[in-house]
Amino acid sequence: MPHVVLERVPSMDALAAAVLTDPVRWGRAVLRTTGLWRRDAPPGALVEGVVVELSRPLHPVAIVAPRKENLMVRLWPLVPVERTQAVQRWLALLAAACSAAGAGAVVSTNIPEAIREGVLPD
Repeated sequence: MPHVVLERVPSMDALAAAVLTDPVRWGRAVLRTTGLWRRDAPPGALVEGVVVELSRPLHPVAIVAPRKENLMVRLWPLVPVERTQAVQRWLALLAAACSAAGAGAVVSTNIPEAIREGVLPD
């Protein structure tokens, strides 16, 4: 399952403000975050997206939640979605927004470097 672990848990206000909803083009794909539902106690969010590649839309949903003192960004396993490179890139963009909101640097990830290049540093 694609995931990114970040250093800290940011405030949900900062996270909601940092998540971009503008479409992003990546190669032949268009990636967009379409919704964010948050909770404050315990902090966390469900984030919905749409990834369109070759005229085929995929609808990933990510969980953003604390994992011990870190923040975990991963696909929600209850929503079946292909884990294509474009879906993983969308997840990396979401993790970058979390980092900008105060979650800090990447502690670990299993998303290949070629997919997160220019979005998430090693």
